[in-house]
Amino acid sequence: MKTIVLATDFSPNANKVAHFAMQLALTQQATLILMHAFHFWPTNPAETGADFPLSAKAMHNDSQKTLNHLAHTLNEQYGTEVNIRCITKEGYPIPAIREVAEEEKADLVIMSTTGTAPQSAQLMGSVATSMVAETNVPLLLVPPSVRYTDVKNVVLGVDLDTPPNAVALDTALRFARQFGCVVNLLCIHPHPAEAHIRTKAEHIRELMVSVPHTMTILSGEEIYDTLLTFAHENKADLIMMLPQAHSWFRRLFVEGETERFARLTDIPLLAIV
Repeated sequence: MKTIVLATDFSPNANKVAHFAMQLALTQQATLILMHAFHFWPTNPAETGADFPLSAKAMHNDSQKTLNHLAHTLNEQYGTEVNIRCITKEGYPIPAIREVAEEEKADLVIMSTTGTAPQSAQLMGSVATSMVAETNVPLLLVPPSVRYTDVKNVVLGVDLDTPPNAVALDTALRFARQFGCVVNLLCIHPHPAEAHIRTKAEHIRELMVSVPHTMTILSGEEIYDTLLTFAHENKADLIMMLPQAHSWFRRLFVEGETERFARLTDIPLLAIV
C-alpha cells in the first residue's frame, strides 16, 4: 500500500478518523493525503447577514489552512515518518474525492461513516455511504468511535449466488496479505446444505489458499444482522465486502446491503470494488 487518501469535512468525527488513517499509514509506510472538497455558492450578502460572501479563492485558502493544521496535529502526535500532503478541491464531494483518488493513484480511500450530522447519517446515509456505489478504489469506512488497532482478524462476506468479481477478490487477498491477518469467510444463504452451494463455497476456498482463512456458511436472509453478529462473535477488527454492481434503476429504489451496512456498522468496513 503506497498511497492513502483521507477525505474530511473537518467535523469532529472526521478528525477522529484522520488519526485512524495516520496510524494505518504509519503501519503500512504509506503516503497520507488529506483532502477536502468545497462547493462555492455565490450569494447575496444581504441574505447571509455578512458584509460580503467568501470568494472561491478565500474558501480554498481557508480549507487548505485547516488541512495544514490537521497535518501538523498528526505530525506532532505520531511523528514525521509519514509523508503527509494536503489537497483542496472545489466541487461536490463525491466527484472531487474520485478525482483526487484517480490523480494520486490511491490504493485506499478512508472516510468517517458520519460527518457533521451523525443521526441523519444513520437514517438516510451520508456522503461516505453514498461513496460505496461510486468509488473506483477500495473504500474504508470507519465509525468515529473506533480506535485504531492492527488488523489481525477480518470477516469477509461472500455472496454464493453471485460469484465474486475476480479482480475485487484478488484485491481483498492482497489487503489480507498486507495486513498479515486471518480471513474469516462468511457465506449467508437460505439453503446452506444444498450440494451446489457447498460446491461454490469450496471453489471460493480454493481461491483463498494464499491466506490463512476459515469458512462458515450460515442459514438466513438478513445479511446485515447475521454478518455483524458474526463479526462481533469473532472479534473482527475489520469487515470486508465485495459490493455487487446494480443497475441505475435498481439503485433508485433498493439500497445495497453494503451501503446499508455502512450506515449502521460499528466495525470498520472495507468495500472493495
